Amino acid sequence: MSRKWDFAIVPNMELQPCDSRSLPVEVASGIDGLYLSGRTNVPSATLTRLADARIAVEAGSEPCDFEFGGQVFDVAPHGFGKYRYRMTHPYGVVGVSPSTHLPPIRVQPRAEFLHGVGAAAAVAWFRSVLEAECGAVLLTASRIDLHADWQGWVPGWEDRDRFVCRADALAMRGDRGELTGWEFGRRDTNTLCARIYDKTLEIEHKGNDYWLDIWGQRYRPELPVIRVEFEIGRTGMREFGINTPEEAIDSAGGMWLGATNDWLTYRTPTNDQTRCRWPIADEWRCVQRASIAEGAQGLERMREGQRLGQLRTLAPGLVGYLASFGALSGTTGILDTCRALPSLLRHYEQWGGIDFSDRIATKRRKWAV
Repeated sequence: MSRKWDFAIVPNMELQPCDSRSLPVEVASGIDGLYLSGRTNVPSATLTRLADARIAVEAGSEPCDFEFGGQVFDVAPHGFGKYRYRMTHPYGVVGVSPSTHLPPIRVQPRAEFLHGVGAAAAVAWFRSVLEAECGAVLLTASRIDLHADWQGWVPGWEDRDRFVCRADALAMRGDRGELTGWEFGRRDTNTLCARIYDKTLEIEHKGNDYWLDIWGQRYRPELPVIRVEFEIGRTGMREFGINTPEEAIDSAGGMWLGATNDWLTYRTPTNDQTRCRWPIADEWRCVQRASIAEGAQGLERMREGQRLGQLRTLAPGLVGYLASFGALSGTTGILDTCRALPSLLRHYEQWGGIDFSDRIATKRRKWAV
C-alpha cells in the first residue's frame, strides 16, 4: 500500500546542478491527461433525451447525432465507468449520471486535444459546452497526468535497486526479454503512481505519430524516447491543496518537483546499506528539472499525426487481407486487385444490409477524423 506523501508544492525548490556530460535530453514535457468532475443541475429534458438516444443505439441503429451544449456528440450503447451515459466528441468524452451519489458530469479530454490547444484552452472549451447545456457548472480536477520525455537514458533490469519510491508496489514490464517499462505504486490508491517506459515502442504499436511533431527537431530517430509519467489522483491533489482544473494546471510544475524529489528518485549506489541515503543520480537531477511546459502544438497538426499513425498501423493487416483477396480472385498486382474490390464490397452491402458509406461514417465517428 502506498504511504501518504505529505510534501507540499515548493515552486522555488533549489535543485542541485547535474553534470551535462552524456546525460538525458528533454524532448517534451507537460500535461498528458486531465480528468474533470462537474457539479451542476442537468436538465431533466437532457436526461430524457439521453435515455431515448441510448435506447435507440442499443436497439442496433447507427450512432445518432446528439446535440449537447451547442456541439454534436455521439451517445454510446454503454456507460462511461460508473456514468450511465457516455457521449463522445472529437475533443473528448463526457459522462452524464442521473445518480445523486456521483457528480453528474465527468469529462475526459483527448490527449491530442490537450496537446493541440493547451490544457487551459481545453478546459475552457468543455466548460463553455457544459454551461451552455446545464447552466453554472463547478468543475473540479479528479486526476492529472504529467510527463517528461527523454533521450539518452535507458534504465535496465539491473537498475531496480537504484529506484527509491515511497510506494511498495513495483512492477517491471518486458517483451521477449527486453525491458519495456516500470510501474510504481497502485492506481487504486487514487494518490500517486508513476510509469517509466519506452514511448517510441508504444507509438509503434498504437500509431500516435503526432508525438513526432511534438518532439520536433529535438528528437533523434536513432535513440529511444523514455517517458517518465506521474498520475496524480484526486486524493493526491487534495494533499497538495488543489481542487480546480486551473489550480492543477498552474501547479503542474510544483507537483512534478514534489513527485521527483520526495516520492520517487533514482540513485547512485554506494556502500551505504540504506538506499535512501544514496546520492541522487545525475540522470534523475535532469528529470527533476523537466520544464513541464503547458503549450499548444496546433490541433490540426495533432490530428494529422494521429491520422498518419492509424494508417501506418492498419497497413500490415490491410496488405495481408488484400494479398489473400488477390490470390482468391486471380488478380496479380495492386491495380487489378483494387479494381476487383467494388464487386465484393457491393455484394457484402447487400448481404449485410449496410451501405459501405455508412460504415465509413461510423469509423469516422469512432476515430474522430
